[in-house]
Amino acid sequence: MIGAAPWLNGGEGVGDRPQGLPYLRLVVHEQCTALLPMTEIQQVLVLPPQQLTAIPNMPAIVMGLLNVRNRIVWVLDLAHLFNLEPLDAEMPLVTIALLDTPKGYLGLALKEVRGIARLPEGAIQSPVGTVSAALVPYLKGCCRLAEEIFFILDGAAIAERACSSVLTVDVG
Repeated sequence: MIGAAPWLNGGEGVGDRPQGLPYLRLVVHEQCTALLPMTEIQQVLVLPPQQLTAIPNMPAIVMGLLNVRNRIVWVLDLAHLFNLEPLDAEMPLVTIALLDTPKGYLGLALKEVRGIARLPEGAIQSPVGTVSAALVPYLKGCCRLAEEIFFILDGAAIAERACSSVLTVDVG
């Protein structure tokens, strides 16, 4: 069972201090779970999709704009970025991981957050040859646990590559 791995349960109930760097465990799609370093996350929002302002003539990956503390934030569909089925537009709530990147704030829309995982440095491996070559630029690496592959996301790379190819304005 995946949850039995000490780096996924954070050492809770074990009696010793959790080891490894903390990552937020994101469910991007039923087939895709990713980890995002906690150091790159400003906050996580769960809100009705009607709070996003749709922008006409934008690629489908762009869900819209969001006002967070008087800052305008672009929100991208992370599943769509990974060439997976986009999020359901009719869902009652959308989860958005708000990243603090060198380009400014960027929102990544996803299915849900499933807690925090702690990974020792040796658990992260190169994604080359393990995942699709199209995903590699957005990843710091990957980690295979039990039968599941976790993508280790690179928030700065996502902001740089996705926004430069999709958006014609800066995300900041």
